[in-house]
Amino acid sequence: MADKLTREQIDEIYSNPETRERILRIDCLTQLLGSCIISDAYEVPARLTAAIKLTSAGAGLVGRVQSNANPRNECTLSAFLQVCWNDLLVDPDETNLDSIERSISDEIKKEKILFPYIYGRELYDKAFTELRDNNDTLTHKDTMTLLAGAPQGVFQLHDYVTGPWGLARSREIRYCPPSIWVPLYHCNDLSCMRLHDVLLETGSSKISKVRTKMREVLSRQDSAESEWDDFLRDQISSHVNPFSWRHPAGIPALLGDAFSGTEMRLILRDLLNSTQGKLRTSISSLGEQVKEAEKFTEGLTEAQMLQLILLCRDEEIIDSLDSLILSGAILIPPAEIRKSPRRVRATGYFDLVPECASGGVRFLGSSSLALLRSRHLISNLFDLGNPAQRERLEWLTRGADGTSFQEQLDQFVCGGPLDGALGSLIFDSGTNLKAAEKFVGIGPRARNHLSNEESLRRAITWRLGIDGPPESDVLVDFRQYGSRLRELAMRTHTYAPTDQADIRAVASNFFVKLEGLLQEYLKLATWSLLRDHYSTSGFVYSPNEAIAFTIQELTRDQSDVHFASDGKWTLYPMIRGFDILAERLMSLKSDEATRRSPSEYPKLLRSASPYTFLFKHIYPFLDLDQGARSRVVAMLAAASQKLHMGKVDEIRNVLQHTNPKFPTQDEVLGAINAAETVLAEAEEAGFLPVVSRLRESQTDDYGRRTITLGTANGKTLRLVRPSSYYLTGLPVTTEAQYVLRSAIYENSSEVLRLSIREDSEYTQRWSNYPKRRGARGKAGKSQLDT
Repeated sequence: MADKLTREQIDEIYSNPETRERILRIDCLTQLLGSCIISDAYEVPARLTAAIKLTSAGAGLVGRVQSNANPRNECTLSAFLQVCWNDLLVDPDETNLDSIERSISDEIKKEKILFPYIYGRELYDKAFTELRDNNDTLTHKDTMTLLAGAPQGVFQLHDYVTGPWGLARSREIRYCPPSIWVPLYHCNDLSCMRLHDVLLETGSSKISKVRTKMREVLSRQDSAESEWDDFLRDQISSHVNPFSWRHPAGIPALLGDAFSGTEMRLILRDLLNSTQGKLRTSISSLGEQVKEAEKFTEGLTEAQMLQLILLCRDEEIIDSLDSLILSGAILIPPAEIRKSPRRVRATGYFDLVPECASGGVRFLGSSSLALLRSRHLISNLFDLGNPAQRERLEWLTRGADGTSFQEQLDQFVCGGPLDGALGSLIFDSGTNLKAAEKFVGIGPRARNHLSNEESLRRAITWRLGIDGPPESDVLVDFRQYGSRLRELAMRTHTYAPTDQADIRAVASNFFVKLEGLLQEYLKLATWSLLRDHYSTSGFVYSPNEAIAFTIQELTRDQSDVHFASDGKWTLYPMIRGFDILAERLMSLKSDEATRRSPSEYPKLLRSASPYTFLFKHIYPFLDLDQGARSRVVAMLAAASQKLHMGKVDEIRNVLQHTNPKFPTQDEVLGAINAAETVLAEAEEAGFLPVVSRLRESQTDDYGRRTITLGTANGKTLRLVRPSSYYLTGLPVTTEAQYVLRSAIYENSSEVLRLSIREDSEYTQRWSNYPKRRGARGKAGKSQLDT
């Protein structure tokens, strides 16, 4: 057995930087070839093996394996794919990498070698339609059926990017390796949110058989393990900083999964026009000439566009995304967070995953890294080895407690709101501001859309992982109009024409706000209490989908009420709607028709378990505590009664038109009081669309964690973790959500919570996802909240 080649020996033998780089490139090319899918009849192209120069160790290995059954071409390529064992098998300096790259590129374009396109919906939907069963492995025949007609997969190793254009070179180095394990299906267990991987099978070609034979020979002749893996990892680290706060490996999944084809086209066009011709030059090397960006991008597939976008630097891509989002060219609703709904591998030392929101792009880790990032930023803003800068920082943090400068700095950062503390340091000078922008990755074009200090401060702190101030109170405008209307109504008991005109003007705005809020109240109550969240769309609220759902549920057997399908509802049907909903809920009983089938229970809970399953009925209302059910029904019935007794609909109609009979002061005040009371009760119960976000999380010595969710108007909910309830599907506490505080589950302290899914290109892209085989599983609409 040969002596083990140590890392020191490898470094000494291959000390030339250019040789090291070529070894890394060879390793990347072999990973690409080793992870592709080929047919049974695949023939190794002669020009590929002609470009390979083996070392004496590699040539000796080929000599031991080559035979009539194991042709030389296949043996040479097998040695190349092995790269090294104890010794290097491929001569890095004499091997013609350019020729190998061109040969591989041609094989990809001719679809002689295949890569699965894992982004978006195409392969997932095709598997659901064409594959009969959910299996963890596919036969070679099924693999080829699945990949037939699908686009070439887009992967990247070093600067090599695979895809429909063949093998291209990027100006950014990323490591997003291909794999024959493909995320492909959701199982029938409704509680399982995992996207399951499937192993694709390559063909039993001559090269596959020779590779197997060569491994057998190597394992018999020499079992010594060298330290080549460590050597290669260090070469990668020299190109990609594992501690980067914007690790590049996450970019492909963000682009491929979080943006529609239409949006991807906008991104590609923007990059073609904003990279000073660099992307156009990269595309010209692929044999394509770009004259007009709009015309060039017409008709391109998502895979084609993704591969071309990845030819750019990350800073260019992020600046383009930020600019398009901040300008409104790509519309992202305020509460929407876009990221891949697939199980994406977190990247870098901090396990970062990129996400997009209305503020642009940021990279978050599995746990809060805001404090560590903030400290790192401060060290970039102030050089503590510089006496003048240290003195300046001491002055800015002078109000913090501490017996030493470091204690004062720690207290300054940790003792109060983090965004406020950082803001004072960032905006201390123009130099600091530019350094902070660079640190968080705000590019020059995105910077142009951040026109004032407040928007810039929020953009910087948000990218650090510090969420901004809470959303504005949805009732603010309504309350202001109500106060103004009450003030006008109470000026006098007899209204002159000018008084009437003033009242009508304010009343118009008051009732418009009232109608909008009552509609949201009725939609949210109907959707949350009657929709089977567990087995359909997940625990999410979609305002647009809730329109049709509410109409369907409330007009059943009701001939005297009509809701416009376009969502423009008037007061009368809504006032009746609360009463109808209350009656519908009271009619629900826990029986065989409403109890969930045991087959839909989580598999984990079908045997003895410490967890309690909360979602035992197909109507969420029936899973609530008896007292909660009574209070909700009473509140809804009272809402209808109070609005009717306050003549809200009648007063609104009279004030809307120039009716000669003007309402009295008592009638106007009665309508205002009724409307305000109903909405105040709805707000307290959590049935208005008021966003809750994570406000605080505390953990004691026993691992008991208390989580506080809060709204802009001060309403809070405290949750205790770990929970003894099986909470599959409920929103994670780190995302924006609606908390229905009065909807308490039976025998628990948990309440019904819904994440928010506003209509967008992103939600349309991932509608009817996940798909599950089986009648109830197919009803799924989206699982973007998990």
